[in-house]
Amino acid sequence: MIDRSIDDNALKCPFCSRLMGSPEEIQCRFGSSFEGGRCDCGAVFIYDRGGHSLGDAYVDALGLLCGDDWDRAWSLVPGEDYEVVELGYDSRRKRFGGEPRRRSNSPVFLFLHLKREGSPADRA
Repeated sequence: MIDRSIDDNALKCPFCSRLMGSPEEIQCRFGSSFEGGRCDCGAVFIYDRGGHSLGDAYVDALGLLCGDDWDRAWSLVPGEDYEVVELGYDSRRKRFGGEPRRRSNSPVFLFLHLKREGSPADRA
């Protein structure tokens, strides 16, 4: 069950409710870098400072989720093999919230988590 009730000032994993650390710079296999992190439950997150590069962030998160195994990453089906949660951050109020506001330059946290039953990751 996804926990969408985020505490005011603390970033928590929406899949297990553990506190998350600050995003760190992560270098991907193709030489680009992004900000993100991992949770002990297996979820990964990507931080998009302006909320405008979610497509790139999504691809980076898939790569991180699959340990840079891009054949595996591209074989996964959203909703069937993994879950996606986007969380917004209100920098003016310094609060994490639910759905990000698309019209603002609000930061976005994109979380991905592999489902356990019947996913290609479990069959590999």
